[in-house]
Amino acid sequence: MTPARYFLFFCGQVGMMSLARFFFQWIVDFAAVEKGGAVLFAGTAITGALLAFRVFDGITDPLAGTLSDRWVRLKRKRQHLLWFSLLLPSIGLIFTYMPAHTMSAGLRWSLALIGMFVFFVGYTFYAIPYWSLVDDYSHGDESRRRILSNLLGAGLLVASGIGFVVSPLLVEKFGFLGAAVLFGIAGAALMVLPIFASPGDRDEDPELENISHGGSLLDGMRAALGDRRFLALLALFGGSQMSFTIMTSAAPFLVMDLLGGERAQVSLVLGPLLAVAIPSFLVVPMVSRKLGWLRGMLCASIGLAVVYSLTGFLGASIIVSPIITAALVFSLAGPMIATLLGLEGEGIVDCANRRGGSKFVGMYWGVFNFIVKILNGLALFILGVLTDMRSSWGTTAVRSMSFVAGACLLAGVVMYFVIKPHGKHRGDQPVPGRE
Repeated sequence: MTPARYFLFFCGQVGMMSLARFFFQWIVDFAAVEKGGAVLFAGTAITGALLAFRVFDGITDPLAGTLSDRWVRLKRKRQHLLWFSLLLPSIGLIFTYMPAHTMSAGLRWSLALIGMFVFFVGYTFYAIPYWSLVDDYSHGDESRRRILSNLLGAGLLVASGIGFVVSPLLVEKFGFLGAAVLFGIAGAALMVLPIFASPGDRDEDPELENISHGGSLLDGMRAALGDRRFLALLALFGGSQMSFTIMTSAAPFLVMDLLGGERAQVSLVLGPLLAVAIPSFLVVPMVSRKLGWLRGMLCASIGLAVVYSLTGFLGASIIVSPIITAALVFSLAGPMIATLLGLEGEGIVDCANRRGGSKFVGMYWGVFNFIVKILNGLALFILGVLTDMRSSWGTTAVRSMSFVAGACLLAGVVMYFVIKPHGKHRGDQPVPGRE
């Protein structure tokens, strides 16, 4: 693959995850907007509805994985599936942020629920085929697969940076709905580009001849859910994803309630994190080669848990001012976040390849997305409860958001060791002979 093709692939993750990060970063804050003493939606109500929708929508993830794998078995290019879903997340995002105080409660809820449904279904049917392209575009080349996996992580972090830095400014200037429209247009434009990133060195994957039969939904589910190694990794992935969701959505509350800042100052606190994390992706492939992707993720999870927990003590002017102190603390999380995000795709594809290669890679991504959606919905529900408790707990409720995020990471590490099978496997160790 040429650098241009890598860039086109990378843009898809930036576009898709920019929409997702905008959704998760502002949904609780949006629901809590007051007018005349009334909020748009109670925090527990909107996050409870979101959790229910994510569980329902999660059912479509294995279906999307099966559809993706069957599409390949029919000798069709997986990337062409993206045409059918790339507009749906943008449409759903705009509908979700349409409710206003001037509307009746029924209309507000109708728009929000329709938006959530369209957003998550579109997200699923775009994300599963797109992430599976890590395997398709690598053509069995470990180095290429490592780069593509790292680009997924880098794209997520760049998208988060856009959410942290750009979205607060747009929300302040254009409001939630105006900012959602702008994000929707830009996101859809970027999500088209991976379709044109297919490498030109090979038109067909030789594995296709070996998977023209089988690979049904039931086969794929058995392969994924019966793989203890994969289930243990899901626990690890789930902890990191929950923590990232909580901290993304809690950032405005940390800035406004603990630091006495404004919504637009979220970028001042999280900007240094991105300034450290984005360059850190350059060394993530080295971490994978030296430690193995699994050890890299375990070390990063523990380190990030410590940093996230430290953010719960913010508010004092230890270094110059509360804002600068917070920015420096958050910047410590940069290398760990880069490592977790950069190695995630490599781990999932590695598990799928051990079980059945291209026959199951879409299903493994589907099961991963299904579990992560449920856990992220649970994370947002917990955050909604803590948001509502600010009226009685004050800043203690906001500080608890940081402690819960750290606890999610540690819980994922513990669950990994409880579930994992005995013995060493690929990914546990460095790659011999590679520098």
